[in-house]
Amino acid sequence: MAAQRVDFRQIVALASDAILILDGRGTILYANAAATALFGDPRTGLIGQDFGFVATPDEPIEIQIKHAGGKLVSADLRSVDMEMDGRTVTVAFLRDVTERKQAEAQMRLYAAAVDNTSEGIMVTDTTPAIIAVNAALSQITGYTADELLGRNPSLLQSGYHDPVFFRAMWRQLLDQDHWRGEIWNRAKDGEIAPQWVNINAVRSETGRVTHYVGVFSDISDIKRSEAQIERLAHRDPLTDLPNRLLFRTRLEQTLRRAKAGRTQVGLLLADLDAFRHVNDSLGHGVGDLVLCEVAARLTALVRPDETVARLSGDEFAVLIESDTGIETRASLMAERIIDALARPLALAGQQLFISASIGIATYPNDGDDVARLMQNCDAALYQARESGGNGYRHYARALSDYARERVMLISDLHRALADDELVLHYQPQVDMRQGRLIGLEALVRWQHPQRGLLGPNRFIRIAEETGLILPLGEWVLRTACVQALAWQADGLPFGRIAVNVSGAEIRRRNPVETVAALLEETGLPADRLELEVTETVVMDLREEAPAVLAGLKRLGLALAMDDFGTGYSSLAYLKGLPFDTLKIDMSFISGLPDDTASAAIVDAIAALASRLGFKVLAEGVETEAQRRFLLGVGCDLAQGYLFGRPAPAEEITALLERFAEAPQPSDDAPRP
Repeated sequence: MAAQRVDFRQIVALASDAILILDGRGTILYANAAATALFGDPRTGLIGQDFGFVATPDEPIEIQIKHAGGKLVSADLRSVDMEMDGRTVTVAFLRDVTERKQAEAQMRLYAAAVDNTSEGIMVTDTTPAIIAVNAALSQITGYTADELLGRNPSLLQSGYHDPVFFRAMWRQLLDQDHWRGEIWNRAKDGEIAPQWVNINAVRSETGRVTHYVGVFSDISDIKRSEAQIERLAHRDPLTDLPNRLLFRTRLEQTLRRAKAGRTQVGLLLADLDAFRHVNDSLGHGVGDLVLCEVAARLTALVRPDETVARLSGDEFAVLIESDTGIETRASLMAERIIDALARPLALAGQQLFISASIGIATYPNDGDDVARLMQNCDAALYQARESGGNGYRHYARALSDYARERVMLISDLHRALADDELVLHYQPQVDMRQGRLIGLEALVRWQHPQRGLLGPNRFIRIAEETGLILPLGEWVLRTACVQALAWQADGLPFGRIAVNVSGAEIRRRNPVETVAALLEETGLPADRLELEVTETVVMDLREEAPAVLAGLKRLGLALAMDDFGTGYSSLAYLKGLPFDTLKIDMSFISGLPDDTASAAIVDAIAALASRLGFKVLAEGVETEAQRRFLLGVGCDLAQGYLFGRPAPAEEITALLERFAEAPQPSDDAPRP
């Protein structure tokens, strides 16, 4: 018996579970080594402590033990009553389950995370058959867990990807244990949607693949955003036509295809004529409606494989292809565009009529790359606009030469303003009846270092189109005022200095403020300055003209209408404007006195202007016969080669000195 007792105690002492022997009051009588470790107290420290009465059911219960180190330990407790040494004791068996409980809590946390994540999760075996899914995957696919479990993931295939795609996916998965990429899957309701999928292999401790875990992210919103960004980058937001970037890409692709297939390409650029008047008079809302209607009409003219694009504000492009005869087809397309736009537009409660200028360039005749074809087509468009609009022009090499010349002149004009290459010439204005000088018109010239002296007809229009007219016009006005002040200081009788003001200067800045500032800066009295505005500018600015002219007049200067007779104004309209002088355009003077039509016009202008209180000055007077005719109809003021050519300031100074020395005729001098 003794030997058996020793064996029993050794077994108890070495047991991995904690064992306590308690008396009837729950006091610890014995504790094994495992109990010492569980409680963190030496065995002698446990003996005699009150553990409490223990009564457990057949199944163990979980209790919390406070370890001597302060941590809580979870343990499963089971107890049994026994007879030992003639008394009843309770033997308590405790198993440390702390790590298991922590693992279970961790698993619950993982499960909660899996169930609550927005990404769908699928676990398969190596068959592969689906063995687990989360709620998000059911939401993404529309299938319940019961409908998915046991099925092959190919259930979700949409047919969007070919077998080559899936073979490559499995090859990477088998070789690298992971694959990620975009897959278009089909949901239960048949809808095909994009998903970003990460698949990873799960290996056992022995290294064998046991499962695959796939994480599915719905990227439909991302794809819609990408499509929207793509549309914004390549589509015009107003008309939904391709924009300039997409059009150039398509033109490049079309040219590449044409070179390979020996087909021909036609490019048409269409610019709406005077479209700014629609925006200015009816508002940008109506202007947008016009652009949308133009886009629809142009789109209706082309084949599905051809392109209509909106390149900028009111500029559209049409790209066509043909096996042969591209020049003829492009001409026919241009005529169809003109006819389509000729139909009135019913907008804003009224009918609008629009037209377009169209330039045409073709491959291979006019260029073999995007840049050259666009450049040459733009040159043709410019020529169509210059020809009056509502028509088309094919590219010709001379147009390219003109465009190149124009670009060079623009560059040179920038330099001319910076390097002081501009000069002023002055042409006398005279009173023919009294034989005296009444003023000088300042005329700008460009002393080009290579091309020599250039007249304003060579560069003023370019200056207006590029905005250089603003610094140029300011330079002319300042220089003329400074020169006039110098002549006044020298006592020379120059009368008034006359300076032209362009329409671009009036539209792009406040001319009243500019002129007032320059008069103050130079010190020239306002009554020694006359500003000339063309009749065309006045009519273009019909609404703004009265206020602008009145503001200039309040400064104390004189106003003259230049090129009178070439526009569409009436003397009745002009009566309400504060002009002092009407300058009859030289086109009416050149035929005098033999051209009866010109003679009648000049006679009528002189008579009516005189009755309305305007002075009349004839431009371009070159012969004595013209002078006598003008005096005969009551036009006393003139300028032209008969009285003096435009000349530099130093020559005019000498002329003024001679005038100053010569005796001046009296007001009652005889009529020549």
